Amino acid sequence: MSIAAAIDTGGTKIVGAAVDDSGKILKEIRVPNTERDGGFILRTYMDLVKTLQEEYSITAIGIGAGGRLDEEKGTVLYAVDIYRNYIGLEIKARMEEAFGLPVRITNDCRAAVLGEQWLGAAKGCRNIFGIILGTGVGGGYYSDGRMIGGVRGGTGEIGHAILHRGGRKCLCGQQGCVEQYISGTALWSIYRERCPESQITSGYEFFELYRQGDTNAVRVLEGFVEDLAECAVNCGNLFDPEMILIGGGLSDTAEYWWEALLKTYEALGNVHTRRIPLVRAECGNRAALLGAARIAFGEWEPGSVWSW
Repeated sequence: MSIAAAIDTGGTKIVGAAVDDSGKILKEIRVPNTERDGGFILRTYMDLVKTLQEEYSITAIGIGAGGRLDEEKGTVLYAVDIYRNYIGLEIKARMEEAFGLPVRITNDCRAAVLGEQWLGAAKGCRNIFGIILGTGVGGGYYSDGRMIGGVRGGTGEIGHAILHRGGRKCLCGQQGCVEQYISGTALWSIYRERCPESQITSGYEFFELYRQGDTNAVRVLEGFVEDLAECAVNCGNLFDPEMILIGGGLSDTAEYWWEALLKTYEALGNVHTRRIPLVRAECGNRAALLGAARIAFGEWEPGSVWSW
């Protein structure tokens, strides 16, 4: 049995896990992602692997990292400017130097799609587009049995497609990006724009208001459903996958919006997109860990991209 150290880099936490080659997660460690700094992220990766090595014989390391990556070289090409000292970070080289083990990296959202294709809702599918909803929004395009990276590491970055021209300002420098409307951050921040007196700062607080029947929360979630359905229809027309997978931490709240999403998707789509099912992810927050383990075991090789 081989055991990989798998790492998932989220907007609010970094998670490390020991995962065996059957996909069983043996141990999981969570660390708050508080410093928004490349040095902190790299140190956290190293600390997680060292801790896992105390209990397990780790044979390889797989990392789902944020931003656009040169996955072959294992470096960060681009990330929004809330992260200091991150662009240009040589993750693969630094980790291999520290541990003497093979290291593979991919974008965290692509890792989530790979995890679901391995052991989750998309198991066995060869053409998938994944919309990953969390603190932000990302995506991944798995086509004919391989994950597509793109020339500059950006294939599947649905979060920075423009949804509302001239809309809410995004950290990437554009206005009206998808991420500003259908992420966990978007839900509570749009609510606060509607209710300036509110002090909520998380999706958890937003959904508590929704459960209480707060009228403004209900309206914000209705807008979320409309926007997510529109994104899904667009992805169906652009990528023509077997399924559109909806995953990420925010999908854990789907009990409040899934049925409305399916109805809206059906109403907005055409004959073509109505044949592409929307599928809710099954692996939850562990999907990206499974995907990171999968690349660590060499079951998927990163594609080459050009460096900026």
